Amino acid sequence: MNNFKKSNNDGNIAFGFIILGIGIILLLKKVGIFIPGWVLTWPMILIAIGTFAIIKHEFKSFFGFFMLFFGTYFLLKNEFDFEFGISQYIWPLGLIALGVYLITQRNRENRVIADIRNNWQANKSSGTFKSSSVEDAKVVGDDAGTSSFNSSQSTGDSGFTRTTGTSFADRLNIDAVFSGVNRKLMTKNFQGGKITTAFGGVDLDLTQADFNGVVTVQIDIIFGGVKLIVPPHWDIRTEVSNIAAGIEDKRYFRDGGVDPSKVVVLKGTILFGGLEIKSY
Repeated sequence: MNNFKKSNNDGNIAFGFIILGIGIILLLKKVGIFIPGWVLTWPMILIAIGTFAIIKHEFKSFFGFFMLFFGTYFLLKNEFDFEFGISQYIWPLGLIALGVYLITQRNRENRVIADIRNNWQANKSSGTFKSSSVEDAKVVGDDAGTSSFNSSQSTGDSGFTRTTGTSFADRLNIDAVFSGVNRKLMTKNFQGGKITTAFGGVDLDLTQADFNGVVTVQIDIIFGGVKLIVPPHWDIRTEVSNIAAGIEDKRYFRDGGVDPSKVVVLKGTILFGGLEIKSY
């Protein structure tokens, strides 16, 4: 029976290089150095997103290659007048490829669900619950807001996310690219994690989660937004770098103040986006 494995690449380096590249380009343009017009076109945005997704998922991301191909195609066609003779077929072929991917992805999710149910039935007498799939457990459907199964990477205990968005994982691993993701975390052993969004949004409800000590959440936002709903007694500390972005703390604090035994440290970068923290 296989255990979940921790990815060797969390995508932070790739995201950092993208932010670095954008900053250098903007700086060079401000000081009067000539920057080709195609560098700041919309196909380059697709190429950047595709490159980020490919590196983040260790060259196993269909979405990343899809975005990279379309960005490169339209960049060469629009800016350099390359004509490949497939202009009339590009959108039908793209939709066919996307449809095939979604169908096969759903089959993978069904196999994961079947494995989990089989393991549950086999182990319910002993009270243990593990997943028997390593690769299938990481569902790319996170980007589309569909169901996914994530590992609590530091303890080895498995967690999963229902189609309703309710998650029982101990550790966050959320990606939202050109999409919206809604999550409600139910774990009582919250261990932090990471949230990455590009041209999308994430709504994360932590009101039913609990933990003790200090946890870190890495938040990287580019042209998007993240809303965190947290218990009012948690001590939320923000160490986020924001560029043309905003951070709003709309929490309602109790008379007793915050609990020093529950500290959440938010780290990361926000570029042309927003982070909102709320409580009920």
